[in-house]
Order: sequence, then structure tokens, then C-alpha cells
Amino acid sequence: MPVTAKSVRATAAVLAAAGIASLTAIGTGSALAEPDTASDPRGQVTKEVSFTCEFPMVGARPTKAVVNATFPDAGKVGEAINVTDFKVDVVIDAQTADALRLVGGASVEGSASTGVDLKVNGTDLGVTLNGLSIPSTPVPESGELSTTITGPVPGLTIHQPGEVTFAVGSTFLGKITPKQADGSETELGTFDLPCTLDEGQDPALAAVPVQ
Repeated sequence: MPVTAKSVRATAAVLAAAGIASLTAIGTGSALAEPDTASDPRGQVTKEVSFTCEFPMVGARPTKAVVNATFPDAGKVGEAINVTDFKVDVVIDAQTADALRLVGGASVEGSASTGVDLKVNGTDLGVTLNGLSIPSTPVPESGELSTTITGPVPGLTIHQPGEVTFAVGSTFLGKITPKQADGSETELGTFDLPCTLDEGQDPALAAVPVQ
């Protein structure tokens, strides 16, 4: 069901499910809604960004990410703006992957949430996409580790004309579980992976006019 602007603010702007890189908004007269099948012409957006993530054993390490999402070219007052095809391709550097290999990690999997910077008609709203998934990914015998984060993005309904802008948020939190070849957990168990967007980047993803 749609939720009101008041209730979204009261819950610290947490969205149940971009995501992102990660992706949605609030302002005077806006509400979240379930995605529908109606759509405007859409455009694919790809944004390369870098984070610094706090890994166990190795500490702060650079982490590359590519945020992919499809945004509508325009929205209509009272109709849901749907962001689709959302995924984040992540590359973990070789030193961190070496640490996983050292503890017998043959694969990694987990879940994630990501911040999204959202602005509606000049009003800022920081939101969080929860419920993102990191599928089981083999750890290569050497070199970097690449994986993909995916998850749904809830639709957003705006009740006044204007503009909605989307940008990669400044924070990301993963819950990562490395597993051994037999499927059992390593000595690391499941650990939190907090990440911060590196400064000096352009995090903008899309601007969607609403009429």
C-alpha cells in the first residue's frame, strides 16, 4: 500500500527494498507505491563509483562498483515512477580476496542495504533500499572477486508536478558470509561490511520530470 510522507519520515526514510546505486523520493505530496505494469519510455543508466569498505582481517579497502538502473524519461502526477533493472556490479580487490582464500573461502553470499540520495522539487530525502541480495559467488583462485547485488526498487508516486532526482547514496552495508568448499562457514562467520562512498565523485543517476 502507499505510505504517506509523514510515515516515511517517521521511519527514518527506510524503503522496503535500489538497492542502487542504490533509488527513490519525497516532498510535498508524494507517496511510495508498488510497481505497476504501465511505463513511460525508459533509459538505462550506468554509473561507476568507488567505495571504501571495512573488511575483517585487512581493514579499509577500495571497492569498485557499477550501478545500473533503468529510469523513465518522464513521470505523471498521480502515477508511479518505476525504477527497473537495478543491479550493482561490485569488484573486491585482490588483497581482500586473498584474505577470504586464506580462511578457506570458496564462495561468498549475503544481503545488503544501500543509501540513496533523493530529491523531490528541491526537497532532500535520504532513503535506504533494503532487501538486496548478494548471490552465492565463487571466490577465484587468484586475483579480484566480482559479484553482483540485485533487488527490487519500490515505485514512487508524486502528487505535484516538478522533478525527482536520484543519486548514489553515501553509505552501503553488506552482511557477508564466506563459505568453504563443503558449504560450511569459515571462521569469519557472517560479518557486517560497512562502506562509504569516496569523496570527489559525481553520484548523480537521473533526473525525472513530473507533469
